[in-house]
Amino acid sequence: MIRTVAIGRGATATAGLAAGLLLAVGLSGCSSKSSPAPAAYTTANAYGAGTAEDAIRSFLDAAAAQEYSRMRRLFGTKDGPAEESWGVQEVEQRMVVLSGMLLHQSYSLRPLELGYIREDQKGFVATIIGTRYGNVNVPITAVRTMAGRWFVEQLGMDSLTGDSS
Repeated sequence: MIRTVAIGRGATATAGLAAGLLLAVGLSGCSSKSSPAPAAYTTANAYGAGTAEDAIRSFLDAAAAQEYSRMRRLFGTKDGPAEESWGVQEVEQRMVVLSGMLLHQSYSLRPLELGYIREDQKGFVATIIGTRYGNVNVPITAVRTMAGRWFVEQLGMDSLTGDSS
């Protein structure tokens, strides 16, 4: 059986595909390492966050408020916002799906120590109360760019999609 998740008016994608696309932002090699960071990465226009925890909290708050543009500005890799590689429309569509999955009444965060995390990453577990899947624990990894901004990089979507395998 293939479950579907609504992406927009009349468009659907499999939950597995949506989760796979969102689980890891595998964008390495998609941007030039030799070019200077675009102005988009500055604090003045609010891409990313000042700390890993702020990036995750702002992302979850934006998801609950269905503020897709704000979510999009907090989603990325060590190279910066995901929209720089995937485009605004693609990332915003993914944020619509994620927002629907992450709608909640409240949440709490606790640090997660993982042996495979790089120095420029921090892991947290978000205990999210009142999603359409019930109360869930979602591992979330944030990553720091060279410019010092933090982005939500990975979300463990299994608890939100019902996949345990």
